[in-house]
Amino acid sequence: MQEVARGDRDSQAISQIIYPLMQALDIEYLDIDVAIGGIEQRKIHMLARDVMPKIGYDKPTCLHHPLVVSLTGGDKMSSSKPETMFPLHADPDTIRDRINGAYCPQAETEDNPVLQIARFHVFGADETLTIERPDKYGGNVTFETYDELEQDYGSGDLHPADLKQSVADYVVDALAPVRKRFKDSPTLLEPLKEIGHELPDYIEA
Repeated sequence: MQEVARGDRDSQAISQIIYPLMQALDIEYLDIDVAIGGIEQRKIHMLARDVMPKIGYDKPTCLHHPLVVSLTGGDKMSSSKPETMFPLHADPDTIRDRINGAYCPQAETEDNPVLQIARFHVFGADETLTIERPDKYGGNVTFETYDELEQDYGSGDLHPADLKQSVADYVVDALAPVRKRFKDSPTLLEPLKEIGHELPDYIEA
């Protein structure tokens, strides 16, 4: 509870104690097949797997993914801070703007959100990443593995702008089926609109 709620360890509210229990029960009452969350959700999901069968519910199947550092650097992505991330349903311009404006210092590989996106979402999908650039800047280069990309970026041979553009292009293409799904069924995004999120341009058009 302390890890999830991130409150003052010496002054916990009752709501913070109830919160992990509610998250665990969400799995049952939302009637989902697989509980998917960031790695920070492991303890809640393990609580659910341990306790729910004891009170008559099925043991849930849980899948966890690594957390990508905020696009602004320092913390993790958060939907409550739009500048730190881009949603799956974002329009291409938003994705490119957020990635092109991301924290990505020259030759810095630690806590670099653009490199992390490449690591988890390009190479993690067994894809390659091609950097397109003029011959005077080294010409086009294709990276087969993340280690190759990290080494080249860490050496300073790969410029941040080139990395950002290629990663943004990859993400835009990879999420095309998601945008099509929401464009064909815009009512799926109504719950987001109800809580104050703006709909992407391709829905409003």
